[in-house]
Amino acid sequence: MAEAMDTVAAFPDAWDAKGKGVKGGKGKRQQHGDQGRKGKGGKGGGKGGKGGKNGGKEELPTERKDELEAQLIALSRGTESSATPRVGDLVEVKVLGSDPQELQGQMGPVLGIASLPSLATPAITVRLPSGETSVSASELRIVEAQRPLPEGSLSFPKSLTGMERKFVHSVCERLGLISQSFGKGDDRYITAFRPAEGSGSSGCEPSAPSPCSPSTTVIDVSGVKLDDESKRALLDAVVVPEGWVSSAERMVVCHGSFQKPKQMDHRSVVPDLLNEIATLRPGSTASLRVVTVARGENTIAVGVLGVPSADRNPHVLVATSPGAHAVVKDLHWKPWQKDALVLTGHLTEWPRDPPAA
Repeated sequence: MAEAMDTVAAFPDAWDAKGKGVKGGKGKRQQHGDQGRKGKGGKGGGKGGKGGKNGGKEELPTERKDELEAQLIALSRGTESSATPRVGDLVEVKVLGSDPQELQGQMGPVLGIASLPSLATPAITVRLPSGETSVSASELRIVEAQRPLPEGSLSFPKSLTGMERKFVHSVCERLGLISQSFGKGDDRYITAFRPAEGSGSSGCEPSAPSPCSPSTTVIDVSGVKLDDESKRALLDAVVVPEGWVSSAERMVVCHGSFQKPKQMDHRSVVPDLLNEIATLRPGSTASLRVVTVARGENTIAVGVLGVPSADRNPHVLVATSPGAHAVVKDLHWKPWQKDALVLTGHLTEWPRDPPAA
């Protein structure tokens, strides 16, 4: 799925410097050219400085690309470091420090899983060359995951640069993963999501879609309207302060209709994303995976993945304080730490309220 959440003006020097370098003064070399002598070629960036190999376009070091890509490949294969082994997985013992049983490095299939009150992580029974043994899940590394793979996600730290997030987006698209950035400024970070195998990478499925809205109807916003069961599940999972006004009604995909989507802020949204939104049809079923949560002074919301969105932070508003107007753009987003939560609903277009008489 094409993602464009980080092709924004906030990081122009990272990937958007196409021939627009800093104008150089006479007698000075521009930044990205080896032959910008005597003031000539002083327009840097793409054309200036005839010796500039990359035309002034900054790139990530190969080692950093390999590091990020390796984490995403592991997620696509179900071997990410945060994954809990399942029966049938091939695992390796990774006990650090002294190992009296000399199990470190041994590999074998998982035979069973047991949750014990005395252990923070499940006890995994593994058939090793030295015999069957029980090992804490935290002491195992998945070498090969049993198919089909379940849902999985990987949240990268906020220290990633805009260029690194863009690279993560591109790798996710190639690997069939879903990616989305959440937050703003220094608090912005990216989450990659692996759908359960067999469910497809998109959270939308045709289900007797209704005809598009008549041309005379002015559509305000389009999105996913949650069903009653999902609304209850969300409000049960998120603690809402007493007296706050609960919502949990919808996730907004775009301004305007699905057929003619409009971006929702001043970012530069690539055409591929808007084209993908334009393929959505009202009435189709949709599923959203909750991946983040944010609590502000007056607003609580959860970040979701599964349906393309022109919103910088795709979300479902959970609740607001009495009399307050929901403000989501300044919230601080954190990864969802509770049990997996998938919300379902239908693609819906909401008409604009008619003007008062």
